[in-house]
Amino acid sequence: MYSIHRRFVMCGVVLLVLLFAGSSVWAGDAVPFSGNVKKVIVAKNKVAIKDPATKKRFTVVVNEKSKLTGLSGISDLKKGDAVSGQYVVNDKGLYVVTEMTKK
Repeated sequence: MYSIHRRFVMCGVVLLVLLFAGSSVWAGDAVPFSGNVKKVIVAKNKVAIKDPATKKRFTVVVNEKSKLTGLSGISDLKKGDAVSGQYVVNDKGLYVVTEMTKK
């Protein structure tokens, strides 16, 4: 009986270690990005981007804390514009821009 309880506790510890080890992006680490604007959704503060090298498509959210360089706002962006910057993943899984530059 003791060995079953001990195994259960060890499995729980291993699971917690794996969860925390695999969540470095979720902890607020900045992730660099670059690509071309595919779509701008001003009403939702979102910019869809495609990385031409990897063909990866993703959407970033711009908020009041986002630092924009070369832009007064996302309404300045047009389809095809080249951008780069960094985002963090928030607790809802959204890619929130910390900084973005129009090239």
